[in-house]
Amino acid sequence: MKKLIFSICIFSVLFFSLSFFRISSGPIISNLTYDSITQTSLTVYWTTDSPADSKIKWFAPDSNYQPQVFFDSIYNIAAVTNHIIPISNLQPAKIYKYQVISQNAGGLTVDSGYFITQSVSTGRVDVYFNHSVDSTVSTGEKAKGNQNFENILLNRIDSAQYSIDITLWEFSYYNSISAALINAKNRGVKIRFVCNHGAYTPQIDSLITHGIPVLKRYYDTTYDMHNKFMIFDYRYNNNSSKKFLWTGSTNVSHAQFNSDKNNIIVIQDESLCAVYTREFEEMWGSHTDMPVISRAKFGPAKVNNVPHILNVAGARMEVYFGPTDSISSHLINIILFNTTKSLFFCILKFNLQNIENAMHNVFNIGKQIKGVFDLTHLTESGGAYPRMKGLPVPNTWNPPANVFPDSSTGLVHHKYFIIDANSQTGNKITATGSFNWDSATTRGNDENSLIIFNARVNNLYYQEFYARYRGVGGETIGIQKIGTEIPAQYKLFQNYPNPFNPSTKIKFSIPENGKMKTENGIITLKIYDILGKKVATLINEKLNAGIYEIPFSINQFSDYQFPSGVYFYRLQVIDPTGQTGDFSDTKRMLLIK
Repeated sequence: MKKLIFSICIFSVLFFSLSFFRISSGPIISNLTYDSITQTSLTVYWTTDSPADSKIKWFAPDSNYQPQVFFDSIYNIAAVTNHIIPISNLQPAKIYKYQVISQNAGGLTVDSGYFITQSVSTGRVDVYFNHSVDSTVSTGEKAKGNQNFENILLNRIDSAQYSIDITLWEFSYYNSISAALINAKNRGVKIRFVCNHGAYTPQIDSLITHGIPVLKRYYDTTYDMHNKFMIFDYRYNNNSSKKFLWTGSTNVSHAQFNSDKNNIIVIQDESLCAVYTREFEEMWGSHTDMPVISRAKFGPAKVNNVPHILNVAGARMEVYFGPTDSISSHLINIILFNTTKSLFFCILKFNLQNIENAMHNVFNIGKQIKGVFDLTHLTESGGAYPRMKGLPVPNTWNPPANVFPDSSTGLVHHKYFIIDANSQTGNKITATGSFNWDSATTRGNDENSLIIFNARVNNLYYQEFYARYRGVGGETIGIQKIGTEIPAQYKLFQNYPNPFNPSTKIKFSIPENGKMKTENGIITLKIYDILGKKVATLINEKLNAGIYEIPFSINQFSDYQFPSGVYFYRLQVIDPTGQTGDFSDTKRMLLIK
């Protein structure tokens, strides 16, 4: 009994001590962020769990190594839980370190971060793909497919006048590119190169021989320096219109430039260059021309030391680096809170359960999930493909998503997804970079991920995805539902224009009662030549009641030549047994080349 009383007394003392500690502690700060970014101003936001005042201090460090000395501040005495502090009189394209402070009777709490202002650069974005694109889903600009990546990189190097900072997981084969870098160095361009651990290639040896400083990741070589970004003319250059960021999925090797499917994105923006340069210099250990190996940080040794939200010529962009910035968490937030119609992806490696779960969540509430996987990584432990495909494995998706492996020559080396690409509205978000969706990438690799909120860029990647998806057997995703009307009957309309060359549109309607009768059935729309041979399948899937329109272009189908002449298109409802169901109708159209 005495032991019980003693225990109760000890518990009471601990309870009241903890209660006192909680009461006497300062407000809890959360949701610290910034937005409304201009060239000279922005607004910082945070919340506290109890009313408190607001203070923010800031300064513009010139490197990762400058002592923190805050020169400017704003104070608001009002006790609030939602803190909103506009800041003005800032400089364009500047990284600022900032600190927020909230205090009330319970105490004082501090949090901090980095922000960056908009630049005066053009913000021009160029996207390149080394394999085919399908421009039938273009909204006006044809994506640049089948590009010669060697020539594009050589032109960029030859155009550099001041500086080039390079990170590459692999640099091999291309003596032309190492020669161009050496020529740039000889004409006065300052070059810095960070590469992965492992033996130097002859191309990297050549750079070192000619006096170009190279730093290899030496820390925790279980993981990789997996970045693929380059920064052109950011240093020693006051012209904001001459500063370029190069990133995407592509290493420099013969396979990466040719057989593997890859993307490159080049952005003319000083602010982006500033952010990527800070990340580069964390690995370099210096903001000078030569590295400081004792300060160089890789993998988990790095810290979160850059801004993440940018305004690039009016377009929001977000930048995250691995492993310090929790890239997968940010991608998950984008997926969960921004997908209004669809998410399409091309990926080399995918075994992150949390990203798969986010996709499954939006899929289960009616959003489209379609994807192309690299064939060589399908059987890796924990891979998402068998589950997403609906194969007989634990936690399989039922119904399955429309995902396919790419068995063509070369890797699907992309690491991108696009949100709402096939919607007339939606959020139009693209995520690309070096970041594979796998656990090794998350734990220790040096990675980068760029998220772009821009309809034009989204459509360019959509044209690439559409070509990959159709190439592996995926059905059409260019179909559009027109309006909200529920038609009374099936109807197949005449295509328009007709005659056509090379593309036309086909409209049809599905009634509500037709949907009910064929709930387990399939809608098909197929193209036949004058001899009755099927030459294309445009639709082979379930559709709800409504009026639909789908584009058809002879350029979509490379295995048939499509000579001028008469073609037929047939709309059918097919029941699960494969027999024609409620409806079948055929019309003809004329191709004139």
